[in-house]
Amino acid sequence: MLKLNFMDFHNQKDLFNTHRHQAIRNLFIEKRKLLGMSTQQLAVAMKTDVSKIEHIESYPGNLKFSDIKLFSDALKISINELEYLFK
Repeated sequence: MLKLNFMDFHNQKDLFNTHRHQAIRNLFIEKRKLLGMSTQQLAVAMKTDVSKIEHIESYPGNLKFSDIKLFSDALKISINELEYLFK
């Protein structure tokens, strides 16, 4: 049997639960700090205001896919880094 080597998507309720969203949020915060970026600098890179960055970093609920994409692009986080959080 041929096994494809790509992200195994679970049902959406399982995949996008609060714990995984918090793991993604923590990855974004750690990566921003590792790069030495302030929330203001990240806001400029994402073409948004700093209040949105602060809200996303501190809000305990689910993240929108569009926000995940914006953070990933601005912080140069690969799909492999995100995929690791879902294993």
